[in-house]
Amino acid sequence: MRTRLVALWIAAAGLSTIALEAQITVPATPPPTGRLGGNIRANPPKGPVPRHADGRPDLSGVWLRQGGGMPKGDAMPPALPETLQRMRALNVKDDPQAHCLPIVWPRGNPYPFRLVETPTHFFILEEAMHGFRQIFVDGRSHPADVEPSWMGHSVGRWDGDTLVVDTVGYNDLSWLDGQGHLHSDRMHTIERFTRRDLGSMAIEFTVDDLGAYARPFTLTFTASLMPGQELMEYICEENNQDVKYLDAPAAVAR
Repeated sequence: MRTRLVALWIAAAGLSTIALEAQITVPATPPPTGRLGGNIRANPPKGPVPRHADGRPDLSGVWLRQGGGMPKGDAMPPALPETLQRMRALNVKDDPQAHCLPIVWPRGNPYPFRLVETPTHFFILEEAMHGFRQIFVDGRSHPADVEPSWMGHSVGRWDGDTLVVDTVGYNDLSWLDGQGHLHSDRMHTIERFTRRDLGSMAIEFTVDDLGAYARPFTLTFTASLMPGQELMEYICEENNQDVKYLDAPAAVAR
């Protein structure tokens, strides 16, 4: 079994496709590169956006997210007093990632993710922490009494060539980044996934959380296709050696 020693106190910014083979012709891609020695490097292929028979873009694939940290300066709205008080009390050992708990978008991580598409769902499978999300694209709405959870309840729709994902029902336990930015259980997010060509995808992530911040804010980042790659097993609990050494204020409180 492969294990990794996880540097859990470092925040970082993660899908291969199970293509619907009867509906789409997948262009040829170069052989896999970039997973030697545990390092991850995307080498995106060139070419047009692959599409299903109905003309809709195929977003599936193993992707590596790049960039997309929290907004800086005036682009980051002020936290409400209660939220700021919570953040100032944080220690790095409080980071959920340090305890092998889920990494929730928009927080980044340096590992790939797999986007899987079916007629009724999109699934985002994360290599990090074995996380997964399900996005309903069968026309349903959010339930009126959604149970708070780490990943929330997600529904998706198409806006032209862009998949728009609307998520509510988060709990307030995750961090938005490794610096200790928190959110409330009122957080509502909108993600926009746009495949720009064969090898790259643009992702826009808007956080609307008036229970924690004065106004919404948006992060933008890209993802690069990793052709021929598969997700590796990531069992954080097997080699989690960092927590006992962590004892410092979270960076946002400094």
